Amino acid sequence: MDPALRTALERVAQTSELLVAADFDGTLSPLVPDPAEAKPHARALAALVRLSQMSGVHAVIISGRERSVLAELTDAPDSIMLIGTHGTETSEDADPDQAARVRELVAALQEVAANHEGTLLEPKPSGASLHYRQATDQPAASAAAQAVGHRLGVRMILGKEVVELLVGDGDKGTAIADRRRRVGATAVVFLGDDTTDEDVLRTLVAGDVGVKVGEGATAAEFRVDDPDGVADVLEALAGARSN
Repeated sequence: MDPALRTALERVAQTSELLVAADFDGTLSPLVPDPAEAKPHARALAALVRLSQMSGVHAVIISGRERSVLAELTDAPDSIMLIGTHGTETSEDADPDQAARVRELVAALQEVAANHEGTLLEPKPSGASLHYRQATDQPAASAAAQAVGHRLGVRMILGKEVVELLVGDGDKGTAIADRRRRVGATAVVFLGDDTTDEDVLRTLVAGDVGVKVGEGATAAEFRVDDPDGVADVLEALAGARSN
Protein backbone atom coordinates (compact mmCIF):
# COMPACT_ATOMS: atom_id res chain seq x y z
CA MET A 1 0.00 0.00 0.00
CA ASP A 2 1.13 3.55 -0.74
CA PRO A 3 2.73 4.82 2.50
CA ALA A 4 0.93 8.16 2.08
CA LEU A 5 -2.42 6.34 1.91
CA ARG A 6 -1.60 4.32 5.02
CA THR A 7 -0.71 7.53 6.86
CA ALA A 8 -3.97 9.15 5.74
CA LEU A 9 -5.95 6.14 6.97
CA GLU A 10 -4.23 6.21 10.35
CA ARG A 11 -5.06 9.90 10.65
CA VAL A 12 -8.70 9.68 9.60
CA ALA A 13 -9.24 6.68 11.89
CA GLN A 14 -8.88 9.04 14.85
CA THR A 15 -11.86 11.21 13.91
CA SER A 16 -14.85 11.11 16.25
CA GLU A 17 -17.60 10.21 13.74
CA LEU A 18 -16.31 8.37 10.69
CA LEU A 19 -18.39 7.67 7.58
CA VAL A 20 -16.95 4.83 5.46
CA ALA A 21 -18.63 4.32 2.10
CA ALA A 22 -17.86 2.17 -0.90
CA ASP A 23 -19.27 1.38 -4.32
CA PHE A 24 -20.10 -2.27 -5.00
CA ASP A 25 -19.34 -3.38 -8.57
CA GLY A 26 -15.64 -2.99 -9.33
CA THR A 27 -14.89 -1.92 -5.77
CA LEU A 28 -16.26 -4.31 -3.17
CA SER A 29 -16.82 -6.87 -5.91
CA PRO A 30 -14.78 -7.70 -9.04
CA LEU A 31 -16.47 -6.80 -12.32
CA VAL A 32 -17.99 -9.86 -14.01
CA PRO A 33 -19.66 -10.35 -17.43
CA ASP A 34 -23.04 -11.15 -15.86
CA PRO A 35 -23.98 -8.60 -13.14
CA ALA A 36 -26.22 -11.21 -11.48
CA GLU A 37 -23.14 -13.33 -10.78
CA ALA A 38 -21.27 -10.62 -8.86
CA LYS A 39 -20.03 -11.61 -5.42
CA PRO A 40 -18.48 -9.39 -2.75
CA HIS A 41 -14.76 -9.69 -2.11
CA ALA A 42 -14.66 -11.71 1.11
CA ARG A 43 -11.89 -9.75 2.85
CA ALA A 44 -13.25 -6.37 1.78
CA LEU A 45 -16.78 -7.08 3.00
CA ALA A 46 -15.52 -8.61 6.25
CA ALA A 47 -13.45 -5.50 6.96
CA LEU A 48 -16.38 -3.21 6.21
CA VAL A 49 -18.62 -5.26 8.50
CA ARG A 50 -15.98 -5.01 11.23
CA LEU A 51 -15.83 -1.24 10.79
CA SER A 52 -19.63 -0.95 10.85
CA GLN A 53 -19.71 -2.51 14.30
CA MET A 54 -17.24 -0.05 15.83
CA SER A 55 -18.34 2.90 17.92
CA GLY A 56 -18.58 6.13 15.96
CA VAL A 57 -18.34 4.44 12.55
CA HIS A 58 -21.12 4.64 9.96
CA ALA A 59 -20.74 2.23 7.03
CA VAL A 60 -22.46 2.52 3.65
CA ILE A 61 -22.50 0.52 0.43
CA ILE A 62 -23.77 2.70 -2.40
CA SER A 63 -24.47 1.37 -5.86
CA GLY A 64 -26.28 1.88 -9.10
CA ARG A 65 -28.07 -1.36 -8.37
CA GLU A 66 -31.54 -1.56 -6.92
CA ARG A 67 -31.33 -1.63 -3.13
CA SER A 68 -33.12 -4.97 -2.79
CA VAL A 69 -30.72 -6.56 -5.28
CA LEU A 70 -27.77 -5.07 -3.43
CA ALA A 71 -29.07 -6.62 -0.22
CA GLU A 72 -29.27 -10.05 -1.86
CA LEU A 73 -25.79 -9.81 -3.36
CA THR A 74 -24.05 -8.61 -0.21
CA ASP A 75 -26.10 -10.19 2.58
CA ALA A 76 -24.84 -7.21 4.58
CA PRO A 77 -25.85 -6.86 8.23
CA ASP A 78 -28.13 -4.06 9.40
CA SER A 79 -25.06 -2.17 10.65
CA ILE A 80 -24.26 -1.34 7.02
CA MET A 81 -26.59 1.08 5.24
CA LEU A 82 -27.41 0.20 1.62
CA ILE A 83 -28.13 3.00 -0.85
CA GLY A 84 -29.35 1.89 -4.28
CA THR A 85 -29.84 3.39 -7.72
CA HIS A 86 -27.27 6.13 -7.12
CA GLY A 87 -29.36 7.53 -4.27
CA THR A 88 -32.36 8.13 -6.52
CA GLU A 89 -34.61 5.26 -5.37
CA THR A 90 -38.10 6.36 -4.44
CA SER A 91 -40.25 4.91 -1.67
CA GLU A 92 -42.72 2.12 -2.35
CA ASP A 93 -45.43 4.80 -2.58
CA ALA A 94 -43.88 6.30 -5.69
CA ASP A 95 -45.23 9.38 -7.40
CA PRO A 96 -47.72 8.12 -10.06
CA ASP A 97 -46.33 10.45 -12.74
CA GLN A 98 -42.79 9.22 -12.08
CA ALA A 99 -43.93 5.61 -12.11
CA ALA A 100 -45.53 6.13 -15.52
CA ARG A 101 -42.32 7.66 -16.88
CA VAL A 102 -40.32 4.74 -15.54
CA ARG A 103 -42.64 2.27 -17.29
CA GLU A 104 -42.22 4.17 -20.57
CA LEU A 105 -38.46 4.19 -20.16
CA VAL A 106 -38.27 0.46 -19.38
CA ALA A 107 -40.44 -0.39 -22.39
CA ALA A 108 -38.19 1.65 -24.68
CA LEU A 109 -35.03 -0.03 -23.36
CA GLN A 110 -36.66 -3.46 -23.69
CA GLU A 111 -36.97 -2.75 -27.41
CA VAL A 112 -33.29 -1.75 -27.55
CA ALA A 113 -32.29 -4.95 -25.74
CA ALA A 114 -34.38 -7.06 -28.11
CA ASN A 115 -32.62 -5.48 -31.10
CA HIS A 116 -29.05 -5.80 -29.77
CA GLU A 117 -27.79 -9.30 -29.08
CA GLY A 118 -25.85 -9.79 -25.84
CA THR A 119 -27.32 -6.81 -23.97
CA LEU A 120 -28.93 -7.14 -20.57
CA LEU A 121 -31.74 -4.93 -19.28
CA GLU A 122 -31.85 -4.20 -15.53
CA PRO A 123 -35.09 -2.46 -14.46
CA LYS A 124 -34.91 -0.31 -11.31
CA PRO A 125 -37.43 1.56 -9.17
CA SER A 126 -36.51 4.88 -10.76
CA GLY A 127 -35.33 3.80 -14.20
CA ALA A 128 -33.33 1.07 -15.89
CA SER A 129 -29.84 0.13 -17.02
CA LEU A 130 -28.77 -1.41 -20.30
CA HIS A 131 -25.60 -3.49 -19.85
CA TYR A 132 -23.72 -4.02 -23.11
CA ARG A 133 -20.48 -5.64 -21.92
CA GLN A 134 -21.34 -8.81 -23.87
CA ALA A 135 -23.13 -7.11 -26.77
CA THR A 136 -22.23 -8.16 -30.30
CA ASP A 137 -22.01 -4.49 -31.31
CA GLN A 138 -21.18 -2.46 -28.21
CA PRO A 139 -21.11 1.02 -29.84
CA ALA A 140 -24.48 0.50 -31.51
CA ALA A 141 -26.11 -0.79 -28.32
CA SER A 142 -24.77 2.13 -26.31
CA ALA A 143 -25.89 4.65 -28.93
CA ALA A 144 -29.40 3.17 -29.07
CA ALA A 145 -29.79 3.35 -25.30
CA GLN A 146 -28.51 6.91 -25.21
CA ALA A 147 -30.97 7.85 -27.95
CA VAL A 148 -33.79 6.66 -25.68
CA GLY A 149 -32.49 8.87 -22.90
CA HIS A 150 -32.35 11.93 -25.15
CA ARG A 151 -35.80 11.25 -26.55
CA LEU A 152 -37.43 10.87 -23.13
CA GLY A 153 -35.46 13.68 -21.50
CA VAL A 154 -34.32 11.61 -18.52
CA ARG A 155 -31.09 11.65 -16.58
CA MET A 156 -28.37 9.59 -18.24
CA ILE A 157 -25.32 8.01 -16.61
CA LEU A 158 -22.63 6.43 -18.78
CA GLY A 159 -20.78 3.80 -16.76
CA LYS A 160 -18.49 0.91 -17.63
CA GLU A 161 -20.28 -0.86 -20.50
CA VAL A 162 -23.62 0.32 -19.14
CA VAL A 163 -26.07 3.12 -19.93
CA GLU A 164 -28.29 4.04 -17.00
CA LEU A 165 -31.44 6.08 -17.52
CA LEU A 166 -33.09 7.52 -14.42
CA VAL A 167 -36.24 9.48 -13.67
CA GLY A 168 -35.75 11.99 -10.86
CA ASP A 169 -32.87 13.88 -9.26
CA GLY A 170 -29.96 12.94 -7.06
CA ASP A 171 -26.67 11.12 -7.45
CA LYS A 172 -24.13 9.32 -5.31
CA GLY A 173 -22.53 12.60 -4.29
CA THR A 174 -25.72 14.12 -2.91
CA ALA A 175 -26.61 10.83 -1.21
CA ILE A 176 -23.29 10.60 0.65
CA ALA A 177 -23.36 14.31 1.50
CA ASP A 178 -26.82 13.83 2.99
CA ARG A 179 -25.64 10.81 4.96
CA ARG A 180 -22.65 12.80 6.25
CA ARG A 181 -25.01 15.48 7.50
CA ARG A 182 -27.46 13.05 9.08
CA VAL A 183 -24.85 11.15 11.12
CA GLY A 184 -22.71 14.20 11.89
CA ALA A 185 -19.63 12.66 10.30
CA THR A 186 -16.41 14.53 11.00
CA ALA A 187 -14.61 12.74 8.16
CA VAL A 188 -15.43 10.49 5.21
CA VAL A 189 -13.54 7.63 3.58
CA PHE A 190 -14.89 6.75 0.13
CA LEU A 191 -13.79 4.10 -2.36
CA GLY A 192 -15.12 3.80 -5.91
CA ASP A 193 -14.11 2.78 -9.40
CA ASP A 194 -16.70 4.17 -11.81
CA THR A 195 -17.42 7.55 -13.35
CA THR A 196 -20.50 7.88 -11.13
CA ASP A 197 -18.27 7.58 -8.06
CA GLU A 198 -16.58 10.81 -9.05
CA ASP A 199 -19.77 12.58 -7.92
CA VAL A 200 -18.81 11.54 -4.38
CA LEU A 201 -15.08 12.11 -4.72
CA ARG A 202 -15.67 15.71 -5.82
CA THR A 203 -17.61 16.41 -2.62
CA LEU A 204 -14.79 15.35 -0.29
CA VAL A 205 -13.06 18.03 1.76
CA ALA A 206 -9.82 18.42 3.68
CA GLY A 207 -9.51 15.62 6.21
CA ASP A 208 -11.47 13.12 4.09
CA VAL A 209 -9.86 10.22 2.20
CA GLY A 210 -10.88 9.42 -1.37
CA VAL A 211 -9.63 6.27 -3.10
CA LYS A 212 -10.00 5.55 -6.80
CA VAL A 213 -10.09 1.86 -7.74
CA GLY A 214 -8.41 1.11 -11.05
CA GLU A 215 -7.41 3.36 -13.91
CA GLY A 216 -8.91 6.58 -15.21
CA ALA A 217 -9.04 10.26 -14.39
CA THR A 218 -10.18 10.98 -10.85
CA ALA A 219 -10.65 13.59 -8.16
CA ALA A 220 -9.35 11.10 -5.58
CA GLU A 221 -6.03 11.72 -3.88
CA PHE A 222 -5.21 8.02 -3.66
CA ARG A 223 -5.55 4.96 -5.89
CA VAL A 224 -5.55 1.16 -5.60
CA ASP A 225 -5.58 -1.37 -8.40
CA ASP A 226 -8.57 -3.59 -7.65
CA PRO A 227 -10.86 -5.07 -4.96
CA ASP A 228 -7.81 -6.73 -3.38
CA GLY A 229 -6.48 -3.22 -2.81
CA VAL A 230 -9.86 -2.16 -1.45
CA ALA A 231 -9.67 -4.99 1.07
CA ASP A 232 -6.20 -3.84 2.11
CA VAL A 233 -7.48 -0.29 2.65
CA LEU A 234 -10.50 -1.35 4.70
CA GLU A 235 -8.43 -3.76 6.80
CA ALA A 236 -5.84 -1.08 7.49
CA LEU A 237 -8.57 1.39 8.43
CA ALA A 238 -10.25 -1.14 10.74
CA GLY A 239 -6.92 -1.92 12.38
CA ALA A 240 -6.12 1.74 12.92
CA ARG A 241 -9.60 2.47 14.29
CA SER A 242 -9.45 -0.43 16.73
CA ASN A 243 -6.19 0.94 18.12
